[in-house]
Amino acid sequence: MMLVTTYWGQDKTFKLMPVTKDCPYMEVLYDPQTDLLVAITVNMKQNLQKVPKIDDDGDIIKAKKPRQSGKSFKEKQVLMEVPQEFYFAEREESIAFIEKFAVNAKEFDYNQFFTDLDKAMEQNPIITSEAPPLVDANGKPLSPKKTGKKVIKMEATAEAKK
Repeated sequence: MMLVTTYWGQDKTFKLMPVTKDCPYMEVLYDPQTDLLVAITVNMKQNLQKVPKIDDDGDIIKAKKPRQSGKSFKEKQVLMEVPQEFYFAEREESIAFIEKFAVNAKEFDYNQFFTDLDKAMEQNPIITSEAPPLVDANGKPLSPKKTGKKVIKMEATAEAKK
């Protein structure tokens, strides 16, 4: 595989691309936002994936009310053939993988792209939630109503009531 410079979203990063037909990976990409090296193999596996529901004309079916996932359309699960992926979370393992598989590992400065997540969190301590907030039937965000130490029910936030 050969190391090349690329972009992931708005971030400059690197990836490895195969240089021979017998390579076991179709792509290896470093994600600077999560500090993960992702290896996508040529091996295919069956996996359930959520896809939008479509009508007879091929148009996406809109949901009647906002969904908990934040999506405004209906979804269904479909069994699909997808490439198997491996995620390297440890920096040392990522480097070992790169040095083993990249033909140009000595010439290419891949270390410049590695992210120091602890340092990034100090500079920007705002953490975005992974899941959208719960909403009521009108799409207003819900927050727990507290009485003492127990949470008894969800109630629309004051900001959403406006």
